[in-house]
Amino acid sequence: MLRASSRPVRRWRRYAMCAAAMVLAASCATPVSEQDPGVGAASSGPEPKGEYPRTAVYYLDQDSLPPIDELARYDLVVIDHEWAQRAPQSFFRELDEADPAPRLLAYVNLVDYPDALGSAEYWPGRYDLWQFSNSTSSSFPPQWLATTASGQTVSEWPQTSLTNLTDVAPQVQGRIFAEYAAQWVVDQVWATGVWDGIFLDVWGDRIYTADRDRWDIDGDGIDETEDQIYGPDGPWARGLARAEQIMRTQMPEAILIANSNRILHRSPLNGRAWESFADPRADRDPKTDVQDYVTIASAGEQQPPGIYMTIDRQRGDPEAAERYRRARFFLTATLLQDGYWAPMGEHYGELAYYDEMDGAGQGRGYLGRAVVENPSWEMMNQPYTAGIGTVAEGVYRRDFDNGMILVNLGIEAQSVTLGRTYRHLRGRQDPSVNTGELVDSVRIPAEDGLILVFP
Repeated sequence: MLRASSRPVRRWRRYAMCAAAMVLAASCATPVSEQDPGVGAASSGPEPKGEYPRTAVYYLDQDSLPPIDELARYDLVVIDHEWAQRAPQSFFRELDEADPAPRLLAYVNLVDYPDALGSAEYWPGRYDLWQFSNSTSSSFPPQWLATTASGQTVSEWPQTSLTNLTDVAPQVQGRIFAEYAAQWVVDQVWATGVWDGIFLDVWGDRIYTADRDRWDIDGDGIDETEDQIYGPDGPWARGLARAEQIMRTQMPEAILIANSNRILHRSPLNGRAWESFADPRADRDPKTDVQDYVTIASAGEQQPPGIYMTIDRQRGDPEAAERYRRARFFLTATLLQDGYWAPMGEHYGELAYYDEMDGAGQGRGYLGRAVVENPSWEMMNQPYTAGIGTVAEGVYRRDFDNGMILVNLGIEAQSVTLGRTYRHLRGRQDPSVNTGELVDSVRIPAEDGLILVFP
């Protein structure tokens, strides 16, 4: 578990340091054109080797924040960067002083330029980023928006325009948009001193949701194709890499997480997020998602500390038994690797918490450490031995100091012999599953999971 004492600098202490240094930073910062384009320094601190389960919250409500004690139940908290200006300083101080304190990441979207914003008092960060003078007037350079050669705007989200994050985008005052956006994160978000890192939304090597597959990336009057724009070494990915390097160079201890299909090889990022992880109701294939998550997280190509996050929310209005089955499935699937699971309610402004997250009152990290840290997909698919592997068709097992997890990624229920006696959690939400009973064998339905502890 990531505890406050393991941080290179306590968040609240850094607030004072950053406030005192902002004037110096403005005069001493290296111009982006002179910075080393290489990977640069990794964020400080060791790879987290804490206890499990690891939990997170992805809270994007703009009108209110949950109470401190509710947020402090999670190991990782993502909230909008605007809260650094809206919330009282006491909120961040008290959250930082919670024991154990969660890592706090600022949600940032540098991809979707809005058609309009509310008041400057409510959206101070976005007003600055997008250069709004009032709710509908902006001086943001049109050269930095993705447009076709005929002048049609590209969009990937309603009522927004896609920005041109390629490294061949037209320069404005000597900078491409990727450089401008990254410097804004450094100067306006990180400089507040209240964050442990940045959560970059829609930050992938390809924007699959764009409504146009051809547009003019360099302003030469000719539309480039998707294959000419995207790809691991394409101009879009190179632009992201440029922005990442600026952020890493000037924020060496920041945790940088991408919420999309970003390739991490030689990247300054610390990890990735999977939204709607393994959720068939969101048209996701569970086994494909789990394989992708385990493979990428185990590859170790991120900067330390490696942090991976899976996000799921309730969809539709399932009965309680179905809601709890989905929660068990997503959490145990996340526990096949070392990531953080973020369960949400019906939307990203509603928290959710399940018995399996703290063992029905046993406390955070109740499973203890994993017997096998950072397992690969190949290890997962070997017959179970020494703490990890398959125990039936489609059923995976991983052992921990204080128990074990099973998850069935298959399409049929399976019976599993455990090899010794374990105990079900004694739950309050779904007592038909978390019975507290002692067992030496169990039956796991399809797309379900189970956490068992030592008696």
